[in-house]
Amino acid sequence: MLWLKSHLNKDDLLMTIEKDDHQVITTVYDSHFSCDFHQHDFAHFIYVHQGCHILYTDEQSILSTPGNLTYVPSHTPHRAEVLTHSRLSFLCTTVQLQSESDKINLFSVSPIVAQLFQLWEYDQPKECLEKHYIQVLVDQTLQCETSSASLVARGSLDRRLLSVIDTLSNQPNIKISISDLAATTGASVRTLNRLFLTYFDSSFKDIRNKVVMDRAEQLMNQGMTATDIAYELQYSSLSAFSSAFKEHKKKNNLNAVLPK
Repeated sequence: MLWLKSHLNKDDLLMTIEKDDHQVITTVYDSHFSCDFHQHDFAHFIYVHQGCHILYTDEQSILSTPGNLTYVPSHTPHRAEVLTHSRLSFLCTTVQLQSESDKINLFSVSPIVAQLFQLWEYDQPKECLEKHYIQVLVDQTLQCETSSASLVARGSLDRRLLSVIDTLSNQPNIKISISDLAATTGASVRTLNRLFLTYFDSSFKDIRNKVVMDRAEQLMNQGMTATDIAYELQYSSLSAFSSAFKEHKKKNNLNAVLPK
């Protein structure tokens, strides 16, 4: 029997996972949450419905924003931080990936995986069907491939960046500007831009665009039309969104197929 005492819920409850078993646990964080370094006897995937989840290792901060799926192998020390108004699903499994099994990794998300996780977003499947859905989710998730487009920072993040990332991950949209957010951090626009370049080797604009595009992919996987996605993400037109999405896919060497 495997025991879990971690950041899966704010009350720090004990949970168990039987050998060769799997569980899906969805947790809502209305306020900021963090926990100390720990490890688990089993592997788990973290899917972000809303908000931001941050995994810290000795050397890196690994950010997951809406639509991201992060894999944490068993017996891997990590610290976790969850920003406000986040909704996460944890797929805990005793099945260990054969490839990349010793590293925390971001995984691509197929439409079926996104739709299966969506079953737990606000509720959960009927009890008589839940085990079957979980088994399908495990099978499909294990077929996902690692992604090179992870959002990784050097060391532990400067706290001034957290409120910027908090706003960006809770309401991703193309109109969010760093000047609008600077006032809430106590830092100047120049300082924030320097911090993004220092920690991520990327500008705020690049980070914003990635978060927005990841959200776009999440909405597509859930079946939303391109027109509705463009409106949700505050693009000026469908053509502007389509161009941005195709450019995003081109950078990641993926085929851009927009839903009608």
